Amino acid sequence: MTGANLRRYAYWQLRDFARDRAIALLIISIAIGFTIIGPIRAVNGGEFDRDRAMSVLSIVMTQVVYITSFVTLNGIVSNDRKLGYYRFLFSKPVSIPAYYAQQFVVYFVGFLVVWLLLLGIFAIFAAPVPPLAPLAFCALVYLSFGGIAFLISSLFRYDWPILAAVFLASAIFQSMWAAQEGWRRMVLSVLPPLYKLGPALDDILRRGTVDTNSVLWLLGYSALCFAAGLYVLRNRSLA
Repeated sequence: MTGANLRRYAYWQLRDFARDRAIALLIISIAIGFTIIGPIRAVNGGEFDRDRAMSVLSIVMTQVVYITSFVTLNGIVSNDRKLGYYRFLFSKPVSIPAYYAQQFVVYFVGFLVVWLLLLGIFAIFAAPVPPLAPLAFCALVYLSFGGIAFLISSLFRYDWPILAAVFLASAIFQSMWAAQEGWRRMVLSVLPPLYKLGPALDDILRRGTVDTNSVLWLLGYSALCFAAGLYVLRNRSLA
């Protein structure tokens, strides 16, 4: 019975994603994208060869993919606590960790579908590009942020400022202390390795390769955080 209830919720999770997040993702991405693509089209006469298209796409994704990941993952657990929806959601026998793990997957699929639509829009206004590499990078960003966001949202009611602070701390301290030793090195080893995502974009889009160690470190760190988030949901009340 619990599994059947969980499958029924998948439809509602997908509907909520489409209504509450997908539209916002499209609006934000298109607005930012056109501020980049528009001037380039004007200067370039509207012509994009493959190399130029990939360069422009790299610029757009650098600006947009992190924002869309934040919007998608924001409040993935904590919104239900803040708004009191958990009382309705779990009035039936449904595993709370399983419900939010399923929601994480549903949002991941929705996130990739939105980006597939955005790549279609990019093909119309710039030039068609093979979608596999951009979608692979989008997936890497979502999964790298996802476990961290999941854990933070399981612990705190207001999760997005904390997630933003973690991301900024990772980037800033890495730039300041990359060559340092001692306690600074220990701080860097505790912070998530999100700074590795920047180099991964160019590797994936232009060379079709990835630094395996960086990807394993990003996904491994996120997976540990995700598992910790599930543990929190299993042992802590949402009230």
